Amino acid sequence: MSAKHALLGLLLDRPAYPYQLAGQLEDRLGPAWQVNSGQLYQTVKGLEKDGLIERVEQPSAGESERHVFRVTDAGVGEFERFFEQTPEKVRLCRRPLILKLAFAGPDRLPEALQKLDDYERECAARLKEIAGRREQVSGEGPLLRADHMLLRLSLSADVFQLEGELRWAAHAREMLSWLAGRDAVWPGRERSDPESEMARRRRAGARKQLFGRMAGTDKDDEDGPAGPSARGA
Repeated sequence: MSAKHALLGLLLDRPAYPYQLAGQLEDRLGPAWQVNSGQLYQTVKGLEKDGLIERVEQPSAGESERHVFRVTDAGVGEFERFFEQTPEKVRLCRRPLILKLAFAGPDRLPEALQKLDDYERECAARLKEIAGRREQVSGEGPLLRADHMLLRLSLSADVFQLEGELRWAAHAREMLSWLAGRDAVWPGRERSDPESEMARRRRAGARKQLFGRMAGTDKDDEDGPAGPSARGA
């Protein structure tokens, strides 16, 4: 996220206090653009140091934090440079969850599935929240509000992303179930290595637990898993 250029974009409209900028970011671009106070003031400080913004009011006594900032000519040029950058690069998401699934190993697949369950619930809750907020942003009225329509566009991007995450999570659950039912070779656990009785029992217990969880999930989903065609994805 380019908080630097987002703040410059806001200041192109009008001067503002730093604390105003934080609220305007979310109001204009949606919850994905929330910034904490530390990040906000650090970014503002950097912009001022680089000569991209400047103070236009001196604070009153006891109000050292209430500076109004405006964009400078250099700041306008920096935003124009950012806008003209081509091409727009697609950034793939590095999910912490995929690390846990990839390195859980065969004995911890039930735990990995639990983390997947938690992730699905979080995605579903965020999807409901953001979709509801999108519906509250109306484009109707005596005047057509371009900022409202563009906020809906930003919120739609979040909705589509969360819907995609839920589809991926469903596929991941199917893949874990399919993998648990196979005698697969895991990195660092080659077939040629002797396996202790304790390890075999632990793995069998993990499979039993995983299949039990999957059976419970299937009761809530009459359609069942997507089938073998999705397993190679």
